[in-house]
Formats: sequence, C-alpha cells, structure tokens
Amino acid sequence: MNKILFLLAFSLVSCFSSNDNKSPEELQKEQLTTFYFIRHAEKMTDQGSDPELTDQGTARANDWVNYFFIKDVDHVISSDFKRTKATAAPLAKSKKLDIELYDVRKATGKSLLEKYRGKTVALFGHSNTINKYANALQKDSIYNDLEDSDYDHFFVVRIDKDGNSSAVKEVMGFQE
Repeated sequence: MNKILFLLAFSLVSCFSSNDNKSPEELQKEQLTTFYFIRHAEKMTDQGSDPELTDQGTARANDWVNYFFIKDVDHVISSDFKRTKATAAPLAKSKKLDIELYDVRKATGKSLLEKYRGKTVALFGHSNTINKYANALQKDSIYNDLEDSDYDHFFVVRIDKDGNSSAVKEVMGFQE
C-alpha cells in the first residue's frame, strides 16, 4: 500500500513540475486552439455597402449568446463592418470581452493561428472569407463560399499542439 501511495504522489508531483521550465508561450502552444468562423447575421439590402442588421439579424446575433452559453471564449473578433460588429456585439458583451477588429484583406488562416494559438476565438466575418480561413487551417479546400442567403452555416476548426487540425461545417439550428 505504501508503494502505491508513493507512486501516486510521485506521479502527481511529476505532472505538476513538468511545466515549470516552460515559458508562457511554450505552454500556450501545447494547448488546443479552436476557431468558430461565423458569418454576420442577416443584413439590410437597401443601405449600400455597409448596412445594419435586419430585425431577424439582430435576433440571430442574440442567439449566438445562447450557443456559447457554456463554452469558453477567449476572444471575439470581427471585421470592421457594421453588420459583423453588430453580430459579434451580444456575444462579446455576454462574455465581458471587447470586440477585436481584424482586416479581412490581410487576415489569413496562418496569421490568425499565430496570433490566437491556444485560445478559443469566435470570429465574425463574411460568406466569402470564413470558409477560406477554415480551408487554410485544415490545409484543404473543401469548403466553398456560403451562398448569399445562407446565414445558418458556420465552421469550427480545432488545431492541436502538433498542428493537426479538424474542421466541420455546422448549422445554426436554434433559429425559428
């Protein structure tokens, strides 16, 4: 019995001390990275190139709070458009996070991974960008641009510490 207790205590001490010599950056790289790539919600069609959300879009934006209710989110990021920021705002508020802006012309899957490795990120973007980030992170091109009328689909990409990734296209199933 004493040998078993000794081995158990030794194992616990080994587990806790194995990370003592690692920098915060090294520890962060060992963690799982998760991206939720979400298209902005329904937008007005009569307001030019930077429209507001419709009432249905506002309801969808609020529904993201329910989806993420028991999920941890470290960062909420959005392109710098009214519709994406308005879609991201309820989630950011519920998680007590600021909305971080990214430049859709410069962001790549690689740049996002470098910046947010080891974190869980909800990124609000566009029908022709979120699939590209998912494809880049899984090193494949299976996801096409979303249709103009498709506000239901989004992508979840997980990357482990070794760079192995998995991506899935999911459906927002909580809208009426």
